[in-house]
Amino acid sequence: MLWLRKNPSTAFLLLTISGTLVYFYCAIPLFGNFREQTVIYWIWAICGKTEYDYGHGRFVPLAMAFLVFRSWKKIASAPRSSEWWGLVILILGIFFYIVAYRTIQARVAAGSIPFVLFGLTTFLWGRHVSKHFIFPLLLIYFAIPLPGLIQATNGLQIIATQIAYHVSSLCGADINAAGTNIQSTSGKWDALEIAEGCSGVRSLIALTFIAAVYGYLTQKKLWKQVVLMGVSIPLAIIANSIRVTTIVLIAEYWNAEFAAKTYHNFSGFIFFPLGLSGLLLCGFLINGGWKRERRTTTSRMIKPANEDNTGTE
Repeated sequence: MLWLRKNPSTAFLLLTISGTLVYFYCAIPLFGNFREQTVIYWIWAICGKTEYDYGHGRFVPLAMAFLVFRSWKKIASAPRSSEWWGLVILILGIFFYIVAYRTIQARVAAGSIPFVLFGLTTFLWGRHVSKHFIFPLLLIYFAIPLPGLIQATNGLQIIATQIAYHVSSLCGADINAAGTNIQSTSGKWDALEIAEGCSGVRSLIALTFIAAVYGYLTQKKLWKQVVLMGVSIPLAIIANSIRVTTIVLIAEYWNAEFAAKTYHNFSGFIFFPLGLSGLLLCGFLINGGWKRERRTTTSRMIKPANEDNTGTE
């Protein structure tokens, strides 16, 4: 209330712009098959569709809110200054929204949100305030399905199939692989198809999202954050390939029906934490964890020896 009394013009401008943004992003239905969806509703709805594998997208707003709340003291104490270049970014975001409206591309409209909010924040309060919003705003792109995702899914299916085939063969399984199918050479169980759900694209995108947030919270240097995000990709592929391999081995050596149904449906909950564990280990190694532990242990061993020598003198 005190801020409103001291800055009535700024408060009125902020209220007007915020209301306008809420109207265009949350109230006007412009997208969808029948133009029945607003931008925000489109993001929420598409993240709930299984064919897009973006279920984690519904947790993105929570992560964004948490990161802003975590930095709130720094935001409140940051020096204020209106900067004109923020208006340029704001206008660029509005331009993207207009293009999205004309082309009926909801992705472009959703992608304009970080530009609009960052530009508005910079124009009203300056870069010292808006810099704390950069990373939280960028997280929204983890909730927007990438174009060409189906093609990427096909590539991941083939990778998972080939890794599962070679590893299972090394374990003694008598199998053949053709395309995205793995089948028993003797025909004792039906062919297993490595479908889109087994491609690992869902865990790959989710793990990359977690890696981005984890790196931002634990790493001070940008290159370490980038490394963690990069490492999350092979970790997700390896974890999913091991999952598919175990399905094949269970089908070969135990129960094919159990492997193809019950185990297939629940094994993701087993191997996604494996990828998370690998991510945590990489973060530990990047920070030189074992070296630090060795230094601490060495200093503890030397200190008593020095104390003993001092006491003898």
